[in-house]
Amino acid sequence: MDPQLIFLLLMMGLLFFMFSRTRKQQRAQLEMQNSLGPGAEVMTTSGLIGRIVAIEGEEMVLEIAPGVRTRWNRRAVARVTTSDAQLGGATPAGLDLGKRGPAAGSGDGSTHS
Repeated sequence: MDPQLIFLLLMMGLLFFMFSRTRKQQRAQLEMQNSLGPGAEVMTTSGLIGRIVAIEGEEMVLEIAPGVRTRWNRRAVARVTTSDAQLGGATPAGLDLGKRGPAAGSGDGSTHS
């Protein structure tokens, strides 16, 4: 068999494999985005994490802090994150998500009651 023909067939097989894998990933992403519902904790493609409060067609409302709601397109969701309920109410490595930098306290990392 001609080496050029073998090379051409190999390249076509590789391209087919790459495109089929990409299509499968896109389908999985679309299915995840279509299955979202209120209460799910998600991360957007820009890295914002919030809980879905409402879904209206292709738009959803995320609560990113208590009382702070933003409107997003459903396609902006990159993934569903682990919720507090799945962690048993604890955050990873004892991280206190209630504090946001030095403005949240004295800045020395200590907690004052």
